[in-house]
Amino acid sequence: MVHAEALTGPAGVVLDEHAPLEPFAEWAKAGKSGGGALWMQINHPGRQVASDMPGVVWGPSDIGVSLGRHSSRFGRPTAMTPRQIEETVARYAVTARRAEQAGFDGVEVHAAHGYLLSQFLSPLVNKRTDRWGGSLENRARMLLDVVRAVRAAVSPSFAVAVKLNSADFQRGGFDADDARQVIEMLEPLGVDLVGLSGGSYESPAMTGRSADTRTQAREAYFLDLAEDLVTTSPLP
Repeated sequence: MVHAEALTGPAGVVLDEHAPLEPFAEWAKAGKSGGGALWMQINHPGRQVASDMPGVVWGPSDIGVSLGRHSSRFGRPTAMTPRQIEETVARYAVTARRAEQAGFDGVEVHAAHGYLLSQFLSPLVNKRTDRWGGSLENRARMLLDVVRAVRAAVSPSFAVAVKLNSADFQRGGFDADDARQVIEMLEPLGVDLVGLSGGSYESPAMTGRSADTRTQAREAYFLDLAEDLVTTSPLP
């Protein structure tokens, strides 16, 4: 996590400007000891924060996680201010830079599964009327700014990936065509690859459990979209 005051639940791992680097250096050394490369997934939960956690619950808008009678398990979010958005973009860059210093080989910016960057992309969650809301270009602005900041903070040889929902699997939400357009937006920014996933806490497609056989066939762990994008996407 990029923000020590924004954790999904207890015992979250945070690499921010204040975190000691030595444990992460040991982690990187161990992870690479067999000859492989090790990338760090970097993330901000946004509104997907347990209600009993201290700290902040932020989102693009003040729309909470909707899980019926279980909705109270999550904190009620407040809409982020422009300054909070800009400071959060900077946090991703700090985490990426420190991950490289610790010996990791790359980072994956998490913009899927209903976490903060995914929330900004979703028209169901992002109801802003400023430069971060409305059109897909505006809803993608924070993700694109994060990628630019991360890429500028690390070496050219350090890998930068983005984890992106192929779809939210919610009616009216972020869908496959949106994903295709966002990948095109990411291509000129120095992204090395996109990892496709899907779903959120409200529609947990990423766990492999789905509501019906039609949805299950469509999810297929996102293979259909991957097979399509491999022929059209500018990025691996």
